[in-house]
Amino acid sequence: MTKKNILALLPIPSTSLLQLEASLGEINAGMHGGTKNCLTELIKINKRTRHGQKSWERLKAGRKQDLLIIFRLIIFDEQVEPDQCFYSWEASTHGTPQAPTLMCYFERISGKPPENGDGSTPGAYVQSRRIFSVPIQCVLKGWGNVESGHMIYEHNISAMDFAELQFEPASYIGLTSRNWQTRYKEHQRDALTGSELIFHTSLRKVFNCDSLLQSGLGNFELVRKGAILLSELQYVNLSYEEAMQIEEKMVERTLYPKGLNMIPGGFAGFQFLHKLGLLNRTESSIDERDKATSKYLLGESRPRLAPWVKDRWADDQFYEQIIFKRSNTLNRDQILSIRQYGNEWGFDPDLIANLVGANYRQVRDVLSGKYYSRIK
Repeated sequence: MTKKNILALLPIPSTSLLQLEASLGEINAGMHGGTKNCLTELIKINKRTRHGQKSWERLKAGRKQDLLIIFRLIIFDEQVEPDQCFYSWEASTHGTPQAPTLMCYFERISGKPPENGDGSTPGAYVQSRRIFSVPIQCVLKGWGNVESGHMIYEHNISAMDFAELQFEPASYIGLTSRNWQTRYKEHQRDALTGSELIFHTSLRKVFNCDSLLQSGLGNFELVRKGAILLSELQYVNLSYEEAMQIEEKMVERTLYPKGLNMIPGGFAGFQFLHKLGLLNRTESSIDERDKATSKYLLGESRPRLAPWVKDRWADDQFYEQIIFKRSNTLNRDQILSIRQYGNEWGFDPDLIANLVGANYRQVRDVLSGKYYSRIK
């Protein structure tokens, strides 16, 4: 196992590295559903293919090892030590042409930690789940620098079976010339600071915003009860041209309204933005493309709601629940007072702002009907 690549691809606590390494060692020894030397064989393939082969060709060479490893980091609602993290791991086959895969589950489970030896607690269930999936070969010895070149990833949001609100899964394809975890943290920041882009509004609906820092899982956010957020690393070590061509094809299936991507991927996306005058040339850096995309989307008037929220958004009661949960909004009394002072009594907006504890812009927007028009 390569520590540098592990930390680049999986945002696991550094305290969990030894536990992960021990689990892979036991699976390689034939325990927990693994086959003897399954990882040793992948390391040999890594060393043999390191020079002269594309990254996806190296992963294809490892497919003869039909292997799926699931490593779980678990916390319980009622555990005595909030910083303690429980672990479990298992190996199996996935029966698909997919390369050998490592999936890290971060789970919050109802009730107390198990007291019996089999690791189970009667009646307990998973309340929230966050999953990261990466090719196993990329974290094993002999792969090389996983951060060289470009990465393509997919984020998928879906509902748990027991969730009250069921919705169709929605995916977002992303491309970065940096670490995909760094890019995800930027998406997370934008989602939590009010970005109205559809991928960010979708993330915001599933985050547990009241307790983003979860004891025992370091800087991992857990999603709201009933939702699963799966992040899958699809490609690594791509050249610029390779990344553009692959992303363009992948985004075809996740382009809004089928998914959460709002413009075409790859070179098609560059051409789209170039025609709108948002890019000076059809080939720019990924960061320039992302900035131009934000400008385009922020200038559009189309709704940017999460797919499973659209139908409910028409309901005034649901609308009010969402609006009044935001920290930077006016409350009902302020809105009604602004209308009374302005529309009925003709007070000056500056005076109204002082009376209700708002600012001039907020008063102006309420009186013009730009915002809060559905609040009665």
